[in-house]
Amino acid sequence: MGISVLVVDDDDDIAMLLVSSLERAGIATARAGNGREGIERVRADRPRVVLMDWMMPVTDGIQAAQEIREDAEIAQPHIIMLTARVHITDQEQALRAGVDEVLAKPFRPREIVGHVKELLELAS
Repeated sequence: MGISVLVVDDDDDIAMLLVSSLERAGIATARAGNGREGIERVRADRPRVVLMDWMMPVTDGIQAAQEIREDAEIAQPHIIMLTARVHITDQEQALRAGVDEVLAKPFRPREIVGHVKELLELAS
C-alpha cells in the first residue's frame, strides 16, 4: 500500500508524536529526520501529504519544499509546514516555496490528524 504521510522533522519528540498519532488513526506514515532525507523519501515513497518542519539541519523545510515542487518526476504531495515562524512574511515565503499550508507550533496532534484525514479523503 505504501505510505500516505511523510513526517519530516529533526526533533525526535515532535516527529514521534506525529507519527504515532497518525498511525493510531490508521494512516500509513513514515519519517525523515531532515529536509534532504525528506526529499529522498518523497521521491521513493510518493506520500500524498508531507508534514514538514521549517528549521532543520542539512536542508531546511523551505529548500526541501522548493526542490520537491521543482521535480517534475514527483507526484506532487500536499505540503504542510509546521513552524513557530508565524509572521506574515514567513508564511508568504513558505507559500512562495510551494508549501500549501502553514500551521503554527505548538499544535494539537488530534487537529493535525483530523486535517490530514480530510486531505486524504479529498485526494481519494
